[in-house]
Amino acid sequence: MNTKIFNLITKNLQNSFNLPKYKKIIDNLEKNTIVKELPWTPVRFQKFENNIKQELQFDNIDLSGTIEEIVNRLDQNYMKRFFGEIWKPTTEQYQYSGWAVVEEINKQNPKSVLDFGCGYNPFKNRIKNIVGIDPYNNCADYMVDILDFKIEPKSFDHIIAFGSLNFNNKDDIEIRFQRLVELLMDNGKMYFRANPGISWKNGPYVDIFPWSFEFVYDLSKKYNLHLETFKIDNNERLYFVFHKVI
Repeated sequence: MNTKIFNLITKNLQNSFNLPKYKKIIDNLEKNTIVKELPWTPVRFQKFENNIKQELQFDNIDLSGTIEEIVNRLDQNYMKRFFGEIWKPTTEQYQYSGWAVVEEINKQNPKSVLDFGCGYNPFKNRIKNIVGIDPYNNCADYMVDILDFKIEPKSFDHIIAFGSLNFNNKDDIEIRFQRLVELLMDNGKMYFRANPGISWKNGPYVDIFPWSFEFVYDLSKKYNLHLETFKIDNNERLYFVFHKVI
C-alpha cells in the first residue's frame, strides 16, 4: 500500500474530526476504517474530498470502502498518470543498467526475455525474444501487472526489472519479487536497477521503497539465488544480478 497516500488520507481525516468529541474516532483510524461510515456532515465531507482532489490534482475520486481500498485506487490512478504522462525514460544515463544490458543478454542467446515494467519498451527489437509488460504504459506488449500476468512458471531465461520493482511497501515489493522468481527458468538470470529511496520531485506521491545491499542479500538467501553482481550505477541507483542456480 502506498504509505504517502495513506498518510495523506489519514491526516485529512484527522483534520476533519479535530474536536475532542471525535477523539475515539481519530485514535482508531486504520486501514480497515470505512470512510463514509464516519459521522460526516455534507460540508465537512465535501471539504475533505476537495482537499484530496486538490493535493493529488484529480478531478474526480472514489471515496467508497475502506481507507486501504481508497488508497489503492488513488495509487493506481496516480501511478498511471505519472508513468503514462510525466515520467520519461533515461536509459542512456546508466552505465550498467542502460544499453549495456542489450549486449550482455544477447551474447547468451536468450530463448525468452521478460522486461517487467518496460515503460516505453526501449529494449524491444534490440534484445532477442523479449516481451515487455507494464500496467501504466501503452507502449508495453501487455499492459498488466506482474501479479496478473497469466503465464506458466519458468517461462523466461532472462528477466529485466529496471526501476520497476520500487514502489510502496516491503510486502508489495516481495510478493512481486517472488512472482519473478517463479517465472525464471532454472539457471536463468534477473537484472535489476533499484532506487535506494530517492524521491521524485515531480511525483511527490510516488512511494519509493528504499532498496539496500542488505535487502538484496536477504532476498538472495530467502529465494535460493546467487547474487552474481552488485554495483552502484549512475544517479546513485543500485544494479544487481541474480542467478537462479539449479
